[in-house]
Amino acid sequence: MNQTEQTGDAYVARDPQRCKICGHRELAVTAHTARCGNCGVLLYYPYPAASLPCFTSEQEAIEWYAPSAAYNHVNFTRMLRYATDGQPMTAPLAILDYGGGGGQFALVCKSLFPRSTVYLVDINDNSALKEWAPFSRRLAFAEFPADPTRFDFIFLNDVFEHMDDPISALRLLAGKLNDGGRIFIDTPRQFWIYPLTRLLSRRLHLKLLKGTVSHMHLQIWSKRAFGIATARAGLRAIKMGYWAEFTMPCDYYLKNMGITSPALRVAGHAMYAAARFILRNKIACVLAISSGSE
Repeated sequence: MNQTEQTGDAYVARDPQRCKICGHRELAVTAHTARCGNCGVLLYYPYPAASLPCFTSEQEAIEWYAPSAAYNHVNFTRMLRYATDGQPMTAPLAILDYGGGGGQFALVCKSLFPRSTVYLVDINDNSALKEWAPFSRRLAFAEFPADPTRFDFIFLNDVFEHMDDPISALRLLAGKLNDGGRIFIDTPRQFWIYPLTRLLSRRLHLKLLKGTVSHMHLQIWSKRAFGIATARAGLRAIKMGYWAEFTMPCDYYLKNMGITSPALRVAGHAMYAAARFILRNKIACVLAISSGSE
């Protein structure tokens, strides 16, 4: 992890007392989290030393994909159509799945763009399942910064929340785009349930924090924090929306939050069923190089 981070025209030291997104000192600490009073990002706190891989073994990956693969198939199709709107099926696109884990995204991508070349980079170089590995070209994580390969589209599917230094990582990716290239980010955001539980029930709010912020989910974004991070990486949003999107069944999230009360579990299932109308728990954004950065 870099100990300095470029912020505009200056470099600000990675001070553990400052927000790592905007550099502000007003951090409100609750349990294992800190919320920035300036940009509103919700951070895992204190900051960990580095990002962690999602999967440490093939068995762990299979156990994750068994319940999530069907959700991913639908979600990945939606992301691809949103980001590549107007691209013909026959386009020979160079596409990077950054933080691609098991490699399922490449399978879905090749079904929509059979002439594309899909590359996969992940902090765990052995993360791709053998069943999906043939659909992508692997690039070594340690060698990726110096790799000359450039891309028409880069996808960060549920990855931006895992990065210990998201601005630097995004700046690196921006430098790997072809002319006219795009970056798509899909990442959790703080929707209305965060301020509501913070106001009405500390106990329920702590359960929410337990289930959504961890060594793996290092930041849950606000609109302002997301805008600051992408702008400091030299990018501008050309398409942005808030989606209701899940990668697991409802019981998975209730278990993570430690919710055992029958009444709360019923309420949780009702919210999950009505998610597309009331939650909007994800930011979905297509980014391009800012004119001043070109």
